[in-house]
Amino acid sequence: MQPRINGFDYQRVTVADGVTLAAAVGGSGPPIVLLHGFPQTHLMWRHVAADLAADHTVICPDLRGYGESDKPVDSDGTVYAKRTMAADIVALAGALGHDRFALAGHDRGALVAFRAGLDHPAAISRLTLLDVLPTLDMWDVPHGVSASVAFHLHLMAQPPGLPEKLIAGSADAFFGHFLDV
Repeated sequence: MQPRINGFDYQRVTVADGVTLAAAVGGSGPPIVLLHGFPQTHLMWRHVAADLAADHTVICPDLRGYGESDKPVDSDGTVYAKRTMAADIVALAGALGHDRFALAGHDRGALVAFRAGLDHPAAISRLTLLDVLPTLDMWDVPHGVSASVAFHLHLMAQPPGLPEKLIAGSADAFFGHFLDV
């Protein structure tokens, strides 16, 4: 059995052709969507989500490619683009009955949230971005020893299939490095 956020319902919502997101939904009141970072899932928000659910409808999805959400093959370089993933989040909120919502994102989720704010300003009532470097700065900032904390960014930028093969060789060590397990 997968870990769950206590008191939240779990749903699978189709957001695009052939793409379904898994989402934990709880509480009632003004809606807020919480987007996780890399390599987390929606569970990174479990304590915050439970507190927010006292006054808000809280929606915690797994982004496409993560957790229990679909992991479509990226045949053209757009399947995991921030713009595509931002459209997923707006579609998810809409399917759950929310045309306008607050949005908070951490790390990769912050990049998706930022893109949602740019592409769908009428849907986003408030935007919070946590622990993220602007994309254009991201490649310029890590140098020397400080680059060691961002090695995965360079790995993930390699040709499709190579990062997956390298990570599969020691997935527990790779993800454990980020998750302190």
